[in-house]
Amino acid sequence: MGFFKRIQLSFCWFAGRFRRVDKKKVVFDSFHGRGYSDNPKAIAEALLAANADAKLVWLVDSEAEAATLPEGIQPCLTNTPEMVRELSTARVWVDNCRQHAKHKKKSQFYLQTWHGFPLKRIERDALEALGMAYEHDAEQDSKQIDLLLSSSAYDTELLRRCFWYHGTIAEYGTPRNDIFFHHDPQLGAKVREHFSLPATQKIILYAPTYRADYSTTAYALDVHRLRVVCARRFGGDWTVLARLHPEMADQSEELFYYDGITVLDATAYPDMQELLVAADILVTDYSSCMFDFALTRKPCFLFATDVSDYIKDRNFYFPLPSLPFPLADNNPELLRQVEKFDETEYFRKRQAFFGRLAFREDGKASERCAQWIIEKLNG
Repeated sequence: MGFFKRIQLSFCWFAGRFRRVDKKKVVFDSFHGRGYSDNPKAIAEALLAANADAKLVWLVDSEAEAATLPEGIQPCLTNTPEMVRELSTARVWVDNCRQHAKHKKKSQFYLQTWHGFPLKRIERDALEALGMAYEHDAEQDSKQIDLLLSSSAYDTELLRRCFWYHGTIAEYGTPRNDIFFHHDPQLGAKVREHFSLPATQKIILYAPTYRADYSTTAYALDVHRLRVVCARRFGGDWTVLARLHPEMADQSEELFYYDGITVLDATAYPDMQELLVAADILVTDYSSCMFDFALTRKPCFLFATDVSDYIKDRNFYFPLPSLPFPLADNNPELLRQVEKFDETEYFRKRQAFFGRLAFREDGKASERCAQWIIEKLNG
């Protein structure tokens, strides 16, 4: 953002202090305008389903993102005077990342959902990677939060410690994960139709996270042999969908062609949770999507070829071998883990892990958040 744009928005924020709050307005933001997705999407849909008396506004960074919004939600471009006006006059903010707004009024409410159960260290625990400027902005942001979501007793303790936050934390569960409890077969069909796949096609979803240096060398998945081994172990014909982290999205088109096998690029698909519903197997490295996918009870494998380097950058809250997912640091080991996959043992480890951390997921997190918002709108 240029200097003059920053000055313009600062002036708009100052003027916004004197604007009257619309007691029925809710403004949503997901990953700083990257579309209709994640926890804010699930909460917005719960409000729409409840026919809440509310004006819903969604921050988007392009007209293309605006076109993805359903009827009943109004788009607003990020980093514009209009964005500042909407935030300055909203009764409730809903965000899954740190909020850029700096001037929340006493008559406004801020619901912070965050964006996943953490494996890699976050916020205060990752300051060496995030920097001091981030710390200042994050502390200011936390002072404005009225409700912070948690998925487990462990998550609550972690967020309290490292989020610079002293307010209310609600163990409502993760709104985006409610989708796994509703068992809608149309979602799998929707994904397959989007990628022109047959209804019976088996899907491996490869979803690695990003590296601090934006390198892609760790993404050396042996796609051909993985498809063969999956067919031998689980049956069926397998296709690989690859989804990069949003920070790596601009590199996705040039990556996905392995030894004559085209991998379908799912990076731009708008809803990660729908991909997880459709997938029969997940392969990831350090992404929190592994914990979401575990709720489906389908096999998840960790393909982590650069563990030592990643530890130097962000480190983990759990040693990778302590997780319930089969772990491989090279392609031959990954293939071996797939071939010897034991569903009973996997389920036992998954249950023990979820129980030890006291997870609260039950498919009703969105409803709880929607009710909290409705109370604020009617208060």
